[in-house]
Parts: sequence; C-alpha cells; structure tokens
Amino acid sequence: MAPPSPAAAAHGRPVAPAPPVGRPAAFRGDRRPGGGRAVSVVAVPTVGAPSLGQCLDALHALKPAPRIVVVASGAAAGIDAPRGVEVVRSPHRLGFAAAVNRGLAAAGGADTVAVLNDDAVPSPGWLTALEGALAANPRVAAVQGTVLDGAGRSVDGRGIALDRYGLPVQVDRGQTAGAEPSGPVRRLAVSATACVFRTGALAAAALPGGEVFDERFGSYHEDLDLGLRLGRLGWESLWVPGAPCHHLGSASGARLGWRHPWWLLANRWRALAGNLRAAALLHALPRLVRGELRAVRTLGRTNPRAPLAGLAVAAAWPSLIAAGLARRTPGPRLAALPLEER
Repeated sequence: MAPPSPAAAAHGRPVAPAPPVGRPAAFRGDRRPGGGRAVSVVAVPTVGAPSLGQCLDALHALKPAPRIVVVASGAAAGIDAPRGVEVVRSPHRLGFAAAVNRGLAAAGGADTVAVLNDDAVPSPGWLTALEGALAANPRVAAVQGTVLDGAGRSVDGRGIALDRYGLPVQVDRGQTAGAEPSGPVRRLAVSATACVFRTGALAAAALPGGEVFDERFGSYHEDLDLGLRLGRLGWESLWVPGAPCHHLGSASGARLGWRHPWWLLANRWRALAGNLRAAALLHALPRLVRGELRAVRTLGRTNPRAPLAGLAVAAAWPSLIAAGLARRTPGPRLAALPLEER
C-alpha cells in the first residue's frame, strides 16, 4: 500500500496510508514474545486524583485484559503500584502532554495504544469496539466513543471539531444521553479523555524529537493539535458508537486557577499556527479574533481571572504565532481552516 499523497492529504481526499518506515523505538509495533498484539492503556493521574481507583477497576474488567501503564508525576509520584499496573514515575509534575508521552514511550510492543484520563471510566466493551474500528479501516489513526458525564445523563463529547469561530468544541456536548447516532463518523480529532490510536500513525506524525504530543501545550488542546497533524498526513479520526466512557469530571481544571484559561486560549493559537499555512491563518484571523473574545467571555462566567489570562495571551500572541509557524512537523500545512460542517 502506497504512502498517502501529501497533495491529497492537503485537500482532504481519501487516502490509504501505509505504516511509515523508520519509526521511533517506542512505536515499532513489535509483537510480544509468544505472539499476539499488545495493547497498552495509559492513565495519567495529573494530581493523584482519587478517581484513579475507579478508572483502574474498569480497565481490569476489560476483556481481553490490556497492559496498563500509569504515569505518576509530582505529588502523585509516590503512589503504590496498583495490582497489575506498570507505573512510570517522575518527581517533577508533568503536563498532560508530557505525561502521555512518557506513557507512550513505555508502551513499546503495542500495535494500538489507548489514552485515558484518570477520571475516565470505560464501559466493558469500550476497548473492543474501538480496536475493531481501527482494524476495519487501515486509514484510521484515532478513534473514540461517546464520552458521558459521571452520572451518564449527558454527553461530554463525541469527538473534536472547530466551530465557525475556529474554537475547539466537543461535538454534541451537553446533549441528553440516549440512543446514539449511527456511525462511525469522521472527526477532526479525538479527545484524549478516552481514545485509542494506531501506533504506526503516531510514529508518522511525531515531532522531530520523537514527541507524539507537543509538550509545549502542557494541558488542553494537545489532542486537537495531534488530530490536525494526523489529518495532514491523510489519516482519519473517527467517533464510533457502542463504546461509551464515563468522565467523572475534571480532576485538575478547578485547581489550575488562572492557568486553566491561559492554556485553553494560548493552546488554541499554538494548534492553529502549528498546522495552518501562514496565508490561511491570516485569512482566518478576523473570525479567530472574534472567537477569542467569545471564549474569554464564556470562561469569565466561571473564572474571574479569565480576562487577565486573555490579556496575557494577547501579549504573548506574536511569540505564540511565530513559534507555531516555525514548528517543523511532517506533512503539508493546511490551506484553510478546517471548520465543522454540520
């Protein structure tokens, strides 16, 4: 199977990418001794959340049983290794992107790898359904199911899209949970709350230093950035029905203070400048600025420090844009803002 054509990827035409050559060591896709594909599930306890126990209980209930890698950093680095879990420790508190990268590096020998928040509780059939979607289509790099709130009453998200202002949104967020739409459905990106990736695709989209998630993002929108990078190479991201996962709630957002709106606002610009052509970014700038103002107002309803974070992002905007445009990543940059068509 031929590799995807960069021109086709840039224009969104269907392509069928082959696994890339020269993968970083963590993404060789080797088989474990004795054969059989190894699946690693990465849970990231960013603040040592008490919900980690529920997350791990749900993972142990999955059939067939996956490998489980927990990345414990900062204050959580001293946690006891739970039963049947590999723990990667860092004395320094890691952002979400860096923590997931550590987990991915420890997941060598896997053909597919799942990323899961420590406050996410997957259903028993979650992994089987998502892996089945990857197996059914070699062009698919990333899949997620419906993420529900902790009570299971409303939808937290069915993939990531950009609205008409270029703001990242969780598709169907806030809708009442019930019968799922038919699918699978192509999305711009999957949410790293609970998703599964093809490791060959991650290797293809990795940054020059081998990072899968760009660690400059810290937390928030690193999954959007990865989805855009995968799409530029012709890979697809899907939402898949029949794979629900409960999200018990943000285990870290409330504790981040002013940094929460800072990361949300700054990382949007990082993702867009890091994937769009300069001309496309300039063309979309009026709507993107309107989106920024809307985002600051929305965040300000629950966080009084959001306007200050917005001013800080405005001051840093030239350097954010310059760094994004200078970033070296595989594949042709996007010629237009990939807005959700619904």
